Amino acid sequence: MAKLDLLSFDIKGAFEGDKFDKALSWLPKAEHPSVMRFKFERDRHLALASLLLRRHYFSQELQTPWFDLEFDRLPAGKPVLKHFDSLNYDYNTSHEGDWVIFGCTKDMKIGVDAVAIDRPKKQSIDAYLKSFQPQLTHNEMHLVMDSDSEDIRLETFYQLWGCKESYTKALGLGLSLDLLKLDFSNAQNMIKMKFEGKQLDNWVFYLNRLDETTLAVVCCGYLETSMALDPKMIEFGQSTQLLGKHSQVKNDTKAFYQIKLQDFENNEWMPRS
Repeated sequence: MAKLDLLSFDIKGAFEGDKFDKALSWLPKAEHPSVMRFKFERDRHLALASLLLRRHYFSQELQTPWFDLEFDRLPAGKPVLKHFDSLNYDYNTSHEGDWVIFGCTKDMKIGVDAVAIDRPKKQSIDAYLKSFQPQLTHNEMHLVMDSDSEDIRLETFYQLWGCKESYTKALGLGLSLDLLKLDFSNAQNMIKMKFEGKQLDNWVFYLNRLDETTLAVVCCGYLETSMALDPKMIEFGQSTQLLGKHSQVKNDTKAFYQIKLQDFENNEWMPRS
């Protein structure tokens, strides 16, 4: 059975006062520049939470001392866990607004994307949406413009954009993939994807809201077309908010397990000073 774990962290108030310096000390000194290089406090907090989440997860998952874990990046930028290649873990992180999300699978590929539902400030919503027409298929553009509500049109665009981004992140391709090759739609109570016109049923997509202005999109699946999703992954895909629908914040969602700052401190694999 496929493994899928999803974590989230809300930075609002999490690193106030001396909590930031304390939490930063929980990272190896070699990772501190990855946090401190950012000019703005919010960006430093997001970067810190992202690095803490992966270390927290893998120390518990692998029962490995906190500081023994090492990470690297593939040439296109996707992060990877070092020294555990034989276990076939794949993970991904994303942050937007007040949120950091983390996803990990085993024997599959995963991409996650947190997406802010930002309203354009210098042009109308429809003009803004049409400026992205070169990255959307005809069917996707029709889905975006189908609603009478401009708020839903805007949200639908961000839903589609998150799906495209999460898939490229799962592949580890960054911005090198032509987004027009991807065509998303609703089918069988799931979000389905076609690649160059061919439907790929060995990928699953999950869409939900983290708060009123932030979406979370999860994509996981197999590079090998011969591999099929198991029933639990299909069930996960069927729990998604569908494209073109106004998504509600689900406080009872079981998809993401929300981590608090105290959870890091209570991690049994972190050294005690």
